Amino acid sequence: MKHTLTLTRWHKVAERINAALKEREARMIAAFTGATISPWNKEGVEQKAAVMAARGKADLALVEQGRAAVAAIRSALARSNAELGIAARLAEVEAANRRIGLYRAVLDKQSVDMVQPEHVRHVPALAVPESEPSWGRRDPPRITLQVADAALLAELASKLAREQARSHALLDEIADLNREKLELDVASELHEIAGLAA
Repeated sequence: MKHTLTLTRWHKVAERINAALKEREARMIAAFTGATISPWNKEGVEQKAAVMAARGKADLALVEQGRAAVAAIRSALARSNAELGIAARLAEVEAANRRIGLYRAVLDKQSVDMVQPEHVRHVPALAVPESEPSWGRRDPPRITLQVADAALLAELASKLAREQARSHALLDEIADLNREKLELDVASELHEIAGLAA
């Protein structure tokens, strides 16, 4: 049966099918490999085993059909993503987020106890605290230099704001593009677990 849904909704359908298939797959594997009985309770074992085998076979068929449906959905989504430029935008977002992380790493680690190199000569040696003893040894006092000057920090803050705005704009574009509709055929046996049942 054909369904026309947004790209976002198709992602959810694929997730729902996968989640349901995990449960069915575990039940099927347990039926075929983990069935045990008590050696004293042998009555009706053939009938119980036949029921378990039938349920296991039905689960196996559903899992196979579901895996094929998920593959078809993902393939169609990949084609749509490429046609709409979603994949390229996602790559741009990832690159922007990596730059954001880089700028934040420098900006967030600036602290008030850092000393600019030109002011180091004015810091008295006794003003620098000693480190805590570790294994009976003390590390010598250290001064943390503020190597990044104010101009560089301002430039990084500006780049950070620009990259964040770019990342947000791209994510908004992607969200808008994911509202595009896509028509796919899904077997009626999968409607319930896919959340497509009316």
